[in-house]
Amino acid sequence: MTRHILSFTVVGFLVATVGAQGPKALTASQKADLFKKNRDVIEKVVTQTIDSSKSPNDPLKRAKTYYELLFLFSKQIQSAGAANDGNRVKELTSHLNTLVEQGLAPTMQRAKVQLEQGTGVEEFRKVRIDLLAQLDALLGLPVMDENPAAKTSLEGAKARLNGIVIPEPK
Repeated sequence: MTRHILSFTVVGFLVATVGAQGPKALTASQKADLFKKNRDVIEKVVTQTIDSSKSPNDPLKRAKTYYELLFLFSKQIQSAGAANDGNRVKELTSHLNTLVEQGLAPTMQRAKVQLEQGTGVEEFRKVRIDLLAQLDALLGLPVMDENPAAKTSLEGAKARLNGIVIPEPK
């Protein structure tokens, strides 16, 4: 009985000690390397946000600004895959998923509501098709097959965007 209590005490102490250690902080050179790798993406996100803010009342114009951003993410994810940097692929895919889910899809939804009441339906369809084609190209990259979780999250984001349609005229 004493051995069991002693064993549980030792295991409990080890778990508490190991669990109390936080994640290792990145060194300055690691931070600089990550910034260097992600600089193009960071600059493009800032530029896209500025471009998008120039058309606050035109969600379709705002949605168009996402195309270049999707293309850049595609290139960066492909590059990370070629470098066998699975962690970066996951990180970039996670950011892209957030961008589509919280930025592009709501913008397209607002464009849909606005266009259902007026003109510009054909332009909406073209923008939607172009954006979906860019996501399809990204999902077709070999690196996505190597990262099933990243692929699944992007497929969900694409499905949400794909669900935003304007009904065909009768």
